[in-house]
Amino acid sequence: MNLTDTIVAAATGEVQSALGMIRMSGRQATDIISKVFIPLDNKDFKTSAKANRLYYGRIVTAERMVAEKNGTPADSDGIIDECMVSVFKAPHSFTGEDTVEISHHGSLYIRRKILQLLIDNGARTAQRGEFSMRAFLNGKMNLSQTEAVADLINSENSSSHDLALKQLRGSYNEELKLLRQKFLKTASLLELEIDFSAEQEVFIDRKELEENLRSCIQRIESLLKSFKQGNAFKNGIPVAIVGKPNSGKSTLMNALLNDNRSIVSSTEGTTRDTIEEAINVNGIKVRFIDTAGLRNSDNEIEREGIKRSLEAVKKAQTVLYLADASRDDCESIEYQLAFLKQDVDLTGKRLILIVNKDDISNINSQDRKRLEQKDAIFISAAKKKGTDKILKAVTEDYNGEDIAGKVFVTNIRHYECLKKSLDALMIAEQNAQAGMSADIIAYDIRTATDFFGQITGEITNEEVLGSIFSNFCIGK
Repeated sequence: MNLTDTIVAAATGEVQSALGMIRMSGRQATDIISKVFIPLDNKDFKTSAKANRLYYGRIVTAERMVAEKNGTPADSDGIIDECMVSVFKAPHSFTGEDTVEISHHGSLYIRRKILQLLIDNGARTAQRGEFSMRAFLNGKMNLSQTEAVADLINSENSSSHDLALKQLRGSYNEELKLLRQKFLKTASLLELEIDFSAEQEVFIDRKELEENLRSCIQRIESLLKSFKQGNAFKNGIPVAIVGKPNSGKSTLMNALLNDNRSIVSSTEGTTRDTIEEAINVNGIKVRFIDTAGLRNSDNEIEREGIKRSLEAVKKAQTVLYLADASRDDCESIEYQLAFLKQDVDLTGKRLILIVNKDDISNINSQDRKRLEQKDAIFISAAKKKGTDKILKAVTEDYNGEDIAGKVFVTNIRHYECLKKSLDALMIAEQNAQAGMSADIIAYDIRTATDFFGQITGEITNEEVLGSIFSNFCIGK
């Protein structure tokens, strides 16, 4: 993309609405808008437009513009729309460039007509994320903040909104900045020792060096641990509902959603594929996944459904195992759980035992107590009894109030960079403990510093930028 071009795009979706907005950014923004916009006072807009002002007027065709200047316009010929135009001058705009925003009536015909006029007069259609990329390249925000803009646009609940806003406002970046400065200072002192190696000068005591490295390692480990919770706040908690056929998984799915989303039948093996739906629970998105019943089957389609069920369990953070109180006893349920653990690695996942059909239960009081000791939740999905306990259990580790005052990693790219930075620091720590020379230790610390720079954009390349901004919507 040519960053010297003046770019234009609709900033509102491709739907008919009461109002729409078009954004244009670049050196020629004011010049181009002046060729199609006549303000209410009829002054030449190119020379009269002032920064941070809102102007009311008409968007017109080239022929109408000529007729207006000659004083011979027809009543409405060539008028596209009456609209509001905002003007922002560089560097005081989102992109850091001259920017014009046009608020028009929300007809798709009007929007397309205005865009065509602006393109005919010298603008080009913006690529995905190009406005935000220019904001980054012009120093209006760093790379992680531009990613936060996309997260803010895509936020679907209070938790994802609050996290994106915190990252945009810089609390997350401040944490990274302080750590990176600590890296740089330590590496610089070690590099001074290299410069003064002949004098055998020591600029940082090795005990202090190891303490600094250990402190940074612990903080990065804490950030990495926050990813599970941060990712859940941002993208939702994936919860797989699994169990034997006819244990009531689809009924439970419908009860949790309060909607008849899954087909319910007394015939075993009705669910042949995974079905996913999300709900908002106290500001947290929960993604429930209904799965095919787990059993040995000769049916090829059912076997594929069971395979997909086990894949859903692998991807889930929480697994609800549904047992049938009308058919299963405690020993049978424990066997089923053991079978599940053989087929799927549940390490790092939360397994919650749900005992369904409690209204027609055949489980004796002794077995009930034994299952309750395993934190089993007894419910009746058909009568929607006990589902509130499930929602509470699923979200209890993700309190939206925890966002305040805490820093979370929510971006997989950031997580990967932090992991690589941690690996480099741990090597540096091992080398320091082994009494290695300053240049070897400094190299690994510099490597860790570079990975931090990739998060904020202080160190980057075109391929990374292209990948990040291609996920933005056009017009942002």
